[in-house]
Amino acid sequence: MHERGTEARHEPVAIVGIGCRLPGADSAEDYWRLLETERDEVRGIPPHRVDVSGVPDGIPTGIGGFLTDIDLFDAGFFGLTPREAIRLDPQQRLMLVTVWEALEDAGLPAASLRGSRTSVYSACLSSDYWDIVRGAGMYDMHAALSNSAWGIPAGRISHLLDLRGPSMGIDATCASSLLAVHLACRDLWSGEADAALVTGANLIIGTDFYRVLGDAEILSPGGRHRFGDARSDGYIRSEGAVSIVLKSLSAARRDGDRVYATIAGTGVSNNGRGGASLAAPRADGQAETLRRAYRDAGIAPSDVDYVEAHGAGTPQGDLTELTALRDVVGSDRPAGQPCLIGSVKSNIGHAEAAAGLAGLVKAALALRHRTVPATLHADQPHPVLAEAPGLLLNTRGRPWPRPDRPGVAGVSSFGLSATNVHVVLVEAPQTREPAVPGPAPTVLALPVSARDPRALDTLAAAYADTLDAAPASALGDLVHTAAVRRDHHPYRLAAVGADPAELARDLRRQLGGRHTPLPEAAPARTVFVFPGQGAQWTGMARQLLATDAGFRARLRECDAAVRAETGWSVIERLADDAPLDRDDEIQPVLWAVQVGLAEAWRRRGVVPDLVIGHSMGEIAAACVAGSLSLADAAAVVCRRSAVLAGRDGAGAMAAVALGEEEAAAAVAGQDGRVSVGVINSARSVVLSGTEEALERALAPLRAAGVHCRRVPVRYASHCALVEPLRERICAALDGIRPVGTAVPMYSTALGRIVDGRELGAEYWMTGLREPVRFHAALRAVLTEDRPAVVVEIAPQPILRSAIEDVIEETGASAVTVASMSRDEPQPVTLARGLAAVFRHGGRVDWATAAPGRLTRLPGYPWQSRRYWAEPARPGPEPAGAPFPPVPHVVTDAVAALGGISASVTDRLRRALTALTTPATTHLPVPSPVRPIVTEETVAAALAGLLHVDPAQLDRDASLTDLGVDSLGATRLRAALDWGDRPRPTVGQLVRGTVRDIAAMAGTPAAAGRAW
Repeated sequence: MHERGTEARHEPVAIVGIGCRLPGADSAEDYWRLLETERDEVRGIPPHRVDVSGVPDGIPTGIGGFLTDIDLFDAGFFGLTPREAIRLDPQQRLMLVTVWEALEDAGLPAASLRGSRTSVYSACLSSDYWDIVRGAGMYDMHAALSNSAWGIPAGRISHLLDLRGPSMGIDATCASSLLAVHLACRDLWSGEADAALVTGANLIIGTDFYRVLGDAEILSPGGRHRFGDARSDGYIRSEGAVSIVLKSLSAARRDGDRVYATIAGTGVSNNGRGGASLAAPRADGQAETLRRAYRDAGIAPSDVDYVEAHGAGTPQGDLTELTALRDVVGSDRPAGQPCLIGSVKSNIGHAEAAAGLAGLVKAALALRHRTVPATLHADQPHPVLAEAPGLLLNTRGRPWPRPDRPGVAGVSSFGLSATNVHVVLVEAPQTREPAVPGPAPTVLALPVSARDPRALDTLAAAYADTLDAAPASALGDLVHTAAVRRDHHPYRLAAVGADPAELARDLRRQLGGRHTPLPEAAPARTVFVFPGQGAQWTGMARQLLATDAGFRARLRECDAAVRAETGWSVIERLADDAPLDRDDEIQPVLWAVQVGLAEAWRRRGVVPDLVIGHSMGEIAAACVAGSLSLADAAAVVCRRSAVLAGRDGAGAMAAVALGEEEAAAAVAGQDGRVSVGVINSARSVVLSGTEEALERALAPLRAAGVHCRRVPVRYASHCALVEPLRERICAALDGIRPVGTAVPMYSTALGRIVDGRELGAEYWMTGLREPVRFHAALRAVLTEDRPAVVVEIAPQPILRSAIEDVIEETGASAVTVASMSRDEPQPVTLARGLAAVFRHGGRVDWATAAPGRLTRLPGYPWQSRRYWAEPARPGPEPAGAPFPPVPHVVTDAVAALGGISASVTDRLRRALTALTTPATTHLPVPSPVRPIVTEETVAAALAGLLHVDPAQLDRDASLTDLGVDSLGATRLRAALDWGDRPRPTVGQLVRGTVRDIAAMAGTPAAAGRAW
């Protein structure tokens, strides 16, 4: 395939994601259906869009390719306030939406790109909306940046996604978006970027450019775009927005991406002075561009199967382009193998700034489907085609012409600036790197999330519909795509099930529920809690041994370690129906199950940020934290429990519903023969001591109505009764060699985070002798300013009540999660636990939890509202006023705020007026003594700035958190009357709250504070 004497000079660039809004198509799938079914989406100009009634002879025909609902936008999703959104050119809105959809299509979470060398290139030519915004009286920096500076769209995307690669707007008239692709490829090939986003948009809102093109006789009076036809008479204007995601082919294959096609080379040139005028096309200039592109790709022009032409549809444009194609790709071809040519403009019209991307995506889809779609409205071949056997206008859909090798296609885009661009595509390899091996759990958790509660329900319902149609074999890939290949937003739910039908039912069960967003902060801290003795039951862990590979493998390792210490098998003991009733069996078996459960969680992508052990649970905690090796941990649990086994009858223990201080007072007269051995929560302790002393302590408590319950143990621990065992236990454990922890461990014996090297023989005696201060340990964790997910690592959640008590006591944002329960199937409990960790914001490594391949899932359901500037109402302007009056779109919003007192509404109107007038204009002051800056006036002015109800403002949130930037803070400062008080800096305002700002105005010294 390579041209003689040439080789491809660089790795192909993969097109891995597509997002689009084109006439009749809102996705790549829609677009292909449009092409495949040979639809013509050219329609009459919508009457509400462009009023052509007053344009005599300016528009030869009232048709075009138009999008719908261009006034609708989900501003909240992109973090834009209503005030910003109404000023934002809808072309930029479309770029934001289609870029996000392209990332979703690529299976590339935006969060994974933060801080990366991802580049952004945007193409847009003009803003008719700017005239509308100005007509509405919206003169400010937001309006100017949102409508008149075409480097801003790329910068906005880079800012939104925190991308650190090159970011620029491209303008080469109609060649802009394909030139952007060329520049993106160059940056990828040079190493300047690791991935690239290319986007282009075009909307037709005003009549000016229509008049210009009509006057130049470039538009088709016949109302059809007839590229390649002898009757071509002009083009049809159309709208569209297209975005693509690019990365190197090796990276795409490594990541298991879907590759639509690859870019092998590109070429760019300008006609210079060779044309009759700046805008006149030139065949030799276009031919040179094609040759440069094929040289760059290392492909002979005669090997090209199809060219998606610029397809101007004008007599001169078609003559020039067909001549260039004849001379380059149409020559030296094998007999009977012409190069097919066509243009999507016959289906949708000319999308101008987005046209190059529309053609590129058509060619990529054609290569992927190995089908060349028809070009419409060409019944009489152009004379150049009649004389060029090496070219064939493709007027019917047909299979790709050469089945014996990967397809090759070219895409052209030419601009009125005389810039010529050509891109060479090659069919992508259809093999992807294998998915990371690893069996998925038998019961799966499917995460769903959104940035709005209504969107969450809509997306969950769409997922359920997808699951209804999915075979069981596709389930792993669906869960993988939702979990690994999508972003996770603050509103969350998760379904649990073993097959598509179960997951769909669980999703629908949760629809319409109360959804609470997660705080926008660090992920919740994941705390593993390892309970002590008492969680055992006959039949525990059997289902996981049979179904969970990770649990089974780790338990086998524990079994070998215990067998080396004791000679008996944990696994055999778990399979035995005889109850576990000897401590020297119970404790090693519980330890092994706990270590196995921690591994089962790890295989589900959940690892602890901190571990807490409760009594004997500290041994498993130390092992999972990395302080004790498996062999040393087995030695501690087996040897210590063996020493304790000879203590049958040495004391008793009882759970009492009291706090620590009350319990200590209850045992104060027992001379140390009974003590508080365990403090689980502020209302739950365990007393430990001799049988007689314990009973004497319990009797008055029972009489007082205090709940008391004996704990079924053979001996008392965490009291003075175990002190005589110190020497024997320390000697038995003398050989263990603890190391530093990999995960922090909070010791319930010492009441602090421990260095793992402290966990030698003496520590394990201390842990047996000292009280278990679980309450203090968990309280210390939960009172930190961070949400928490507390996972109980046990075959039965015996500490759940205590954990919930501490959560209630501290008011922490926390939840407790079980690992196993005798009340439901064991794989289901783990899956429900994983769902709970996700819902509550715990960190989940979904790549580990949900292996699979990228597949298609429904896209994000936009919660769009109308944002459109309306003309200012006619009326006299104040003499000398430099700015127009407040636009009625804003004052109408004030009128709609029913339920607000008249005084507040009046202040809000005055604040809005101030926000659209010069900084020297102030709110009226009722008296010369004190300006009227109160919390209410600040809230009213701020609500006007943001276009929200003042009652919805959080007066304790900073302006930054409310979405106010430095420009907004400047206007807010101008809107408030500071009197003789010093005006605060913009930095002080954006860091301050409504209350802070009112205080700044109310107290002369307050303005100097560092908020």
